[in-house]
Amino acid sequence: MISALIKRRLWLWKNRLIPSIFFYILLPVFIFVIISLPLKNIIRFSLAETPYDIWVLPGLIFIIGSFSLYPLIYREYFELRIHRKVLVNIALTPYSKRYIIFSSLVVAGLEALFMSILGVVFYISFTSISLTISSLIFLLLCLIIYLFLLGNLYITISLIIDALTTMFLGSFMVFILILFGSGFLIEFSFFPIGFESFLKWIPLSIPLQIYHKFNSTGLIDWTSLSLLCICIYLWILMNSIILKRRLYQ
Repeated sequence: MISALIKRRLWLWKNRLIPSIFFYILLPVFIFVIISLPLKNIIRFSLAETPYDIWVLPGLIFIIGSFSLYPLIYREYFELRIHRKVLVNIALTPYSKRYIIFSSLVVAGLEALFMSILGVVFYISFTSISLTISSLIFLLLCLIIYLFLLGNLYITISLIIDALTTMFLGSFMVFILILFGSGFLIEFSFFPIGFESFLKWIPLSIPLQIYHKFNSTGLIDWTSLSLLCICIYLWILMNSIILKRRLYQ
């Protein structure tokens, strides 16, 4: 099923190639110019005395992946569901709902990962920032885990909401959390102590914390990575149950 969904995405790409390439190139440039450059003049250094433009690079890559992932999930699990189009036909296949959810996450995650890699190439090419091979590989690993977590959240929202206005409001709140509450642009220490502790334990913020720990100490937090993988699996199970009930309705 994954190969079939990939072929479907390639077919969609082929039919709107020029606009897709334009927006995929524009997105990392837009995020860098609108977000990174102004904040660099406000926050010169991180709390660890790292130049802000270097510290914020992984967060910008995570943001690119977040924005790239959303339209793919939104279309599959909200727009096509409420209009009773492709999703209903996919659900009639002999695959389990759990495998359908997993396949969608893999295909959408691959496209978002590709977009994020383009962002990495752009930032390294046009700035003085450099990444070692090990740091880059671990960054992509943490990004993949993050995309699975965020994709599950997008799917949950898309399945439990039926009204378009409510969907936009819910999505807007998620984007605010991603931009300002996940540690991508602003360090948690800038928040009040109690709220800081809460934000640090949100699953979406943990992959970047794992990467920063590896980047500063060279140690891999295998416990946190394992717990996040378990969380992803349980979340897929929950979404499959929600999907099944929605289709029955």
